[in-house]
This record gives sequence, C-alpha cells and structure tokens, in this order.
Amino acid sequence: MSAKSSKKRPKIRLFDDFSSNSPSEADLDPFEDNDGDYGSDTNYEPQNIEETGASSSSEEIFSIRPRRIISGGPVASSDSSKSDISIRSSDSDQDDRTIENAEPISESVDDLPSLLISQHDNDIDSEPVQNRIRSPVPEEIPWLHSTEEIPDFEFDVESYGVQFDVTSQTSIEQIFDHVFPKELLEYLVQCTNNYGTALCQSNKPSTRYSRSQNFRNTTTVEMKKFLGLSLLHGHIRTPKQQKLFTYDDPLYYHPVFSYTMSSRRYEQILRCICCSELDAKGAEKINKFVDLLTLNFRKIYKPDKELSLDESLLLYRGRLHFRQYIKSKKARYGIKFYVLATADGYVLNIIMYSGKDENTQLRGVTKLERLVMRLMRPFLLKGHHLFMDNYYNSVTLSQKLFDLKTHTNGTLRVNRKDNPKEVVDRKLKKGDHVWVRKNKVYVSKWVDKRPVIMLTTREHPRIIETTNRFGKIVKKPIEVATYNKYMSGVDRSDQMISYYSSPRKTIRWYKKVLFHLLDTAVWNSYYLYKKFVLKNPKYELSSYREELIKKLIDLKENCKGKDLVLDLKKHNSRKHNNPQKNIFADQERKFWGHWPKRQPAPENSKKKYSFLMCKMCSKNKKRVETSYRCIGCPGLPPLCPECFQDYHQILEQQEQ
Repeated sequence: MSAKSSKKRPKIRLFDDFSSNSPSEADLDPFEDNDGDYGSDTNYEPQNIEETGASSSSEEIFSIRPRRIISGGPVASSDSSKSDISIRSSDSDQDDRTIENAEPISESVDDLPSLLISQHDNDIDSEPVQNRIRSPVPEEIPWLHSTEEIPDFEFDVESYGVQFDVTSQTSIEQIFDHVFPKELLEYLVQCTNNYGTALCQSNKPSTRYSRSQNFRNTTTVEMKKFLGLSLLHGHIRTPKQQKLFTYDDPLYYHPVFSYTMSSRRYEQILRCICCSELDAKGAEKINKFVDLLTLNFRKIYKPDKELSLDESLLLYRGRLHFRQYIKSKKARYGIKFYVLATADGYVLNIIMYSGKDENTQLRGVTKLERLVMRLMRPFLLKGHHLFMDNYYNSVTLSQKLFDLKTHTNGTLRVNRKDNPKEVVDRKLKKGDHVWVRKNKVYVSKWVDKRPVIMLTTREHPRIIETTNRFGKIVKKPIEVATYNKYMSGVDRSDQMISYYSSPRKTIRWYKKVLFHLLDTAVWNSYYLYKKFVLKNPKYELSSYREELIKKLIDLKENCKGKDLVLDLKKHNSRKHNNPQKNIFADQERKFWGHWPKRQPAPENSKKKYSFLMCKMCSKNKKRVETSYRCIGCPGLPPLCPECFQDYHQILEQQEQ
C-alpha cells in the first residue's frame, strides 16, 4: 500500500470523529426564526463539554454548533445517530445567530485544515479506536407514577375583554365597524375597482350589452349595501339569485333588493369583487385578507384564559387542488381552516389549508407543531390554557408549550410517538383510570364506553364527581370533565354561522371564502354586542343580523314593506321611465292612509255590518247602501267600492 493511502486513512478516521460529534438535523432550534423572544428563559443552560485533550483547532470545530440541554433533568434520546433532542433557544439572540450563520463541517478530507491534520496524525495512528473519548449519550427520562406541583403561570385577568370603549348606548353599527373596520372595507373597494377595470380592458369576446365592457367604480357606501344584501341573502332561500330582484313572480318578490340596488349592478359587483392584488395566485388571493381580518379580531378583544383549537370545513365541491375530505364534518368536502377560538366561540385566528408546503418545514419540528405554534404565537408566554383534540396533541408539543408558559389539555392518539406504552397498551375495565408522568406532562387512560387517552399539564389526573348534560351525577377524570367544558369553542362558532350562511355556489373559490369571513365577522360582532353591550343571554343572532342589515343598506327607522313598494328609486328603471305609473304613485302617496273599511253594526242589531247611503251615489240621485267607510277622510264618509276612487279624484281637483 502506498504511503499516500496510509496517510489518508487516519485523516478519514479523524473526520469521522468530528462528524459524529456534530449535531443532527433534529437538533436545530425550531424557534430561531426570531419571531418571538424564546431565549429569555433562565431554565436553559449550555451543556458543559468535557475536555478531550484536543488542540485549540479542534475546540473551534466543536464550538461551531454548541449543544444545550434543559437544566434540572436528563433529556430523552434514542440512538446517537438518530437523536431526537429538541434544542431550546439560548440565553441570548447572539448565540442563535452564531449557530445559524456557522459554516458546516467540510465533507471532504482535503478541505480540513492542514494544521489540524498534521497535529493529530501521530496521535491517531498510535491510539486504538476503543480508547477514543466521545460525547456522553443523554439519558432517557422515565415515566413516573408520582405527582409534582403544577406551576401557575399567572394569567393577566385585567387584560381580558374589549379593547375599546363600550357603553349601554353603543349601537350595532359601531360594534361592527370595530370588527370590520373602515380600512379593510376601503381595501376591498380598491381591489374590486382594480379587478373591474382590468376585466373591462381585457380582450375577451362579449355580447353587445355585456356588463364586462363598462364598470363603474364602486364606493364604500355602495359596498356596504352590497354586503348587506349578501347577508340578507342568507336569510332568504331562492332557487336562483335573480329571483330576489323579480317583479313578475309573486312568490319571490322582495322589494328591498330592487329598492337598494339594481339586479345588474349587484351581479356586476359580485362578478368583480376581489380582495387581493391582480397578480395573486392560488391561496394568495385570500391569505392577505384573512391575516388583516384576524389581526383586527385579536386587536379589539383580549380572550380569557381558556382557548380551543380545531379545524373547520367550508363546503366546496368544485375543482381545487387543496380541497379536503373530512368524514366527520357535515359538508365532508370543502376548504379546511385551522381555527383558534375562545371557549365560548369568539374566533381569534384562522389559517386556511392551501396544500402541502415543503419550503416552510423546520428540522426537528413536525408540521402539526409548527401549525399550533403559528396559531398560538400571539398568546404564548401569557399563561393561557389550550385545548386540542388528538389530531394535534402529542407529548413533545405539550412539553414545548409548557416551556412557553402555556398549559395544554386534550385527547391523545394511541400511535403517537413518545407515548407511554405501559398506559396505552394496558387493558382496563370500565371505570378504571391509570396515569403516568414525564416532567410536567401527564398521560392518562380511562374506560367509559370505550378507552379514552388524555394528555394534560393543567391538573393532576384524578376521578371527580360531575353532572352530565342530563342532570345526573357521574364520576369521570377531571381532565375529561375540563376538556368537555372548554373544547367546544370552534364548534360553537361553526354552528351559529351555519344558521345564516352567506356563501353561495360559485366557481371562484376565494369568493366563497370571502363571504364565509364576512359571516365570521358578523358572528364576532354579535358576540361582543351581546356580552358587553346588552348583557342579555337571550338575545338572538337573527335579530342582530336583521338590525345590522338595515344599517348597511341604509333603511330608515320604522320603515315598512309597503313604503318600499310605493317609494321609487333610481335603480328601478322600469318604473322610473313610465310617467303614468309615476303619476299614479304620486296620487297614492298623497292620499296615503285612505282605505275602505267596513263599519260594524251596533251591539243590539241583528245585522253584521252597519249600512248607510253612499255619498257619491246620493249626489247622482241613486239610492245605494254600503257598509264601507273611508278611514282617511274626516267624518268617515260612506262610499261604495265603485265610487271610492272617483270621490278622491274630486277632492284632489278641489284642492288644486
């Protein structure tokens, strides 16, 4: 063997030693994206690296990626080549930047520093492999059957509530303007006008009187009326949208639609409504609007301690590459949202699922952990209690949230990694309850009708007596009773929104999402108005929506349906261009309240009605008895139906 190959062999062995001591991909800090200050925890201390007698050059290589462990206990780990250690943030942001900007160790032997290789050539040739010093393998944390004191993260109760001035005189319109602010409405108007202008300038073929050839820019006032009619559409079911503006079909005639806006104008705004830039593609067509709206949700209202996280499904059966199927949901097929809400239903944060995204993955952090951290980012380090189902929950995630001063509670899947096998695989009888603990995370199993596995850091698992929905006293674990009490926030909001749903069938999926967000904003404003203004638990959502719609479409107070029929607007071109109908309408408006009404007979009379001589027929020397009176004229003159109109025309001529 040549001297060159014999000299290269110890170099390769030295490189293997260094590369084996370098941290794996799973050891990278998942929270080093400097979005949150997670490095301020005093419980984290850097690991002391034992001196191996190496030179200063070897110490520099070891210091490229320093290891850190949690002080006060060992860290769970498997094989050294497949380490699952989750490194926390350092005590300063400068350490994170050092780790992030450090250059990786060269994979080629020739790229190693020549000084380092020359210094260790003789030592490695003479030292046997079994005597080399390696870094210690972290010990695995065992599952224990003892309890520890659960820390109280001191939630700030004073910050809870509405973040603007609210009195008993605050109106519905003012509450909705805070939830759906003017700036967001102006942004929607601007995007709609840009889209409408671009659509008219396109070279697509169109008919002679097509609405896509000419687009008149909309305003905030007109957009409010459009949104009000869209909300009203959720109350009225019709086979076709055009039926709402009909005059010919008496079954679907609703004067408020044609009174507020013409059918052609409503359909043109509906065609051009947009909430993104013109060059937006895919999920970008709605994501910016979702972020702006949810940011305002969190700005105007600070939630209570308990939060719930769950998914929601918006019905959509069109062709869409990120359409989801969830068997347990009513819609089954549609667009999925990850929703964070309070325990009683106020929506705080929304993330729309838009397909698999491999570019946002962090090494050492699962997709579900990243999703939960993104939803909970504004509420971390504040002492909140998060309730999740088994789709999100895991032992690792609960420990990470606990380190960020957030308690967790929820169900747990059997096949999750790091589950305690002695609890998950144990056979139990009905009513039995077992639990174990690792650090501050408790995993329990309880059998009622079927086995239920729970995970909690909020309280010590134990059996308590509670009342079920039928009023009976039953025994169940405290973690199960707490989960049933606070987990239904997202389901509550979905239930209330589904009663009066604004979205309609459309090919453009982002429009359906936009109207769903509008319903969510209405629900949040109703939540605030009912809880902090009226303080009346019996106030219904339908009453709130009706009052809000009247404000949006600018209806006068105490306005009645017959007023809309007689009051002509410029949107009604068919009546506006007919002078005869206008004259008739003026006459009707002038003599409003003049109606024929039958006069009842006296009590002792055998007749049902009282009959008198018609006033007009008497002037014409005719004897005609009638039971009708004009309730609008003074003295209630008796008039037969044939003379009723002639009598009032004579009165009009006398007044002129």
